[in-house]
Parts: sequence; structure tokens; C-alpha cells
Amino acid sequence: MLKNIVKLLSLIFFIFCAASAFAQPRVVDNAGLLELNEQAALVNLINSISKKYNFDLVIVTEKSINGLRPVDYADDFFDYNGYGLGQGRDGCLFLHVTGSRDYWFSTSGRGIDILNSAAFNKLEADAVKFLRAGINYEAYYAFLENWEEFLALEAAGRSYNIFYQYNAIFVIIAWILALIIGSVIVQTWKNRMNTALAQTQASAYVVPGSLSFKTKKDIFLYSTVTRTVRQTDSSGGRSHTSSSGRSHGGGGGRY
Repeated sequence: MLKNIVKLLSLIFFIFCAASAFAQPRVVDNAGLLELNEQAALVNLINSISKKYNFDLVIVTEKSINGLRPVDYADDFFDYNGYGLGQGRDGCLFLHVTGSRDYWFSTSGRGIDILNSAAFNKLEADAVKFLRAGINYEAYYAFLENWEEFLALEAAGRSYNIFYQYNAIFVIIAWILALIIGSVIVQTWKNRMNTALAQTQASAYVVPGSLSFKTKKDIFLYSTVTRTVRQTDSSGGRSHTSSSGRSHGGGGGRY
């Protein structure tokens, strides 16, 4: 019993010390979804990423936001609680509302450009699949791991895009094209090795006067072309202004 109490106090002390490194706690579990050891693991990863890339990451859970729009709640929570590192207050906040099953990723500063459409699609897919399965800790961890990947690419002067996302697919396609081209070349070589000349005219095989054709024509006087506007929807890479007057990007939805 005493051993368990000491372990619990150690976890609480660890979370307190980790959170004290920032002005505000980076894991705000108002919905009570996380165990203490899970909070500690998330805080530890946030500290590591933030220190390495000077980028703020925040996870907020709520049971309800009283009818407010998730985008407004997430932006205001980030702004009015002093989150964001550097002059541009760079960072991203992950809001999870259990009552309405809403989620929102609010970006600020460098985060707006880093979370382009391709990056947003990956982040959303990786995190939301765990929310739908009710595995909340894994969803938050996926959020942090994705951002660690995006920030590492930024540090290398690159960005997450469709070529990076589908790199393995492009490699497979390249191999298939190489096989097709190789097959065409080999077949061409084989054809050149055939010394027999094929007849190009059918007259050599037709009995004179035994074949006749009747000609038919279809003439169309009019044609109608119908064009339909295709609807598009992009969730990442856009920016808007919050109630504090600061710019934010990101996106979200319901799971």
C-alpha cells in the first residue's frame, strides 16, 4: 500500500515539475479521460518536442463547450491562456469535446504553414481513428508524433506533401513502369529478329469478285455538352482571425 502511495506521489510530482517548465499546463484534461501515468507520458513528449523545435503543443479535453464553435473555443483557449512559443507564438492545440464528439486542431504562427492540406489529412486520419475507437490516449499520442515528424521535416527545409506521403506508392509505380518499358523493348528486339515478312494487304488471300461492301453513314447535326462544377473542400492550410485578433489555421470535425 505504501509503495503504491509513493508511486502515485512521484507521478504527481513529475507532472507538476514538467508543467512548471511552462506558464500553463500543456495537458488540460477537464473531461477526465487520462490516467496520471498517461498524462505524464504526454507531458514528457511535449516537453521534448517543444524544447527541440521551439514549438508549443497543447492537448485540451472538455465534456462540453456550451454550444460554442470548436474553432472559436480552441483559438481562444490558445490565445487567452498564453500558449505559443517565440515571437510568432508558434504552436498547435488539440481540442477534444466528448459530449458533442467534436475535435479541432488550432494552429498558430509557424504551425499555420506547417499544417498544410497533406499534413492535416495525415494528422486527422491518425488521431481520429483512435477517437472513434475510444482509445483517447493513443489519439493524443498520435497528435504529438505527427507534429514531431512535421517539425523534423521543417528543420530539414522540407514540408510534408503528397510526394512524401505516398513515397512508397511512387516507388512501386516506378517499378511497374520500368517493367512495362522493359517488356516493350524486349518485344521490339524479338520482332526485329523475325525474318519472315507478313503480308500487309488482304488482297493476296481474297478470291477476286467474292467480297463487296455496302456503305452506311450516321450524320449528327447537333451535340449537347453539360458541365457540372465539382465541389471542393480543403481543411488544412487555411487561416482565419480569432476574437483576440490573432491568426489561426487548422481544422476539425466530428468523429
